[in-house]
Amino acid sequence: MGLFDFFKKKEQPKTMLDQVQALAGPLIINGYRRIATANNIAPTAKTSDQKIIEIYQRVGSAFREASNQRGEHIPAGHLNTVVLKFFQVYEMMGDTMFYEHLKYEVDKYIQEGLRPEYKQDLKLF
Repeated sequence: MGLFDFFKKKEQPKTMLDQVQALAGPLIINGYRRIATANNIAPTAKTSDQKIIEIYQRVGSAFREASNQRGEHIPAGHLNTVVLKFFQVYEMMGDTMFYEHLKYEVDKYIQEGLRPEYKQDLKLF
């Protein structure tokens, strides 16, 4: 530590959310990569760790908001299953189709409820 380092502005403490995400991120990434490898499905090496987190957050948020509109709660394991499906969509069809399909699936969920194939309890850890 240099003589003047003491006077430099210290980093602000991270929020609780930042701390949770820093800890949960690797668990989420490793969980999906383990499941994908075991089942020979996406996410593969084509999908970066950062993209895994982005898709996880985007799909989870969209379905959580929709479930609030329906006055329902989607269990975490079911959301994990939905997210896994969207890794397949992303790797097969790319960003544009991913977003279009997400909108379609969320609208379908709002109208009809959660698809039966999404009602599986996928444990990431």
